[in-house]
Amino acid sequence: MSNLIKEDSRYASIFKALKIVYRTFIPIYVILTIVIYLISKDIMDLIAGLTIISSFVIFLIFLGKYQNEYKNADYSLPTLTMLKNAASRYQPIRPKDVWVILALVLMDIGFSINSTNKVDLLTFQIYFGAFFTLALIIGFTIWYLKYKPLRDHALEIIAEIEGE
Repeated sequence: MSNLIKEDSRYASIFKALKIVYRTFIPIYVILTIVIYLISKDIMDLIAGLTIISSFVIFLIFLGKYQNEYKNADYSLPTLTMLKNAASRYQPIRPKDVWVILALVLMDIGFSINSTNKVDLLTFQIYFGAFFTLALIIGFTIWYLKYKPLRDHALEIIAEIEGE
């Protein structure tokens, strides 16, 4: 239980810090988008900026939801309910993560539009895909080593309580 409380608190802090980063990026990209569009008068620059800003807004919204989820984890619930909630929180992929994937796709589209004049689009996609794949590998490795044991332990206790 103490490890769960500690990790929930740590995750909430990480999400809070990331929200600050995105709250900084959004106004910067809004200003950059406006300035670049006013200079170039190219609608593609405006679309690229808006897709990147949209992805940042989606990230910010879901970082807030995740922060609240971890910060407000209720340990006073009945044990079975609390453990099921914890096991759900520490799943590597959850259905609501689809929105994060949408944000990544929007970010890719925006950066791709911005890069087509400067860099070959295929080269950009290879780098973006490699970066994303590396991030997934690192993320799943950290999850497997650090958070999977928490989830597995919660699932074991759930099975024990339910008599399976």
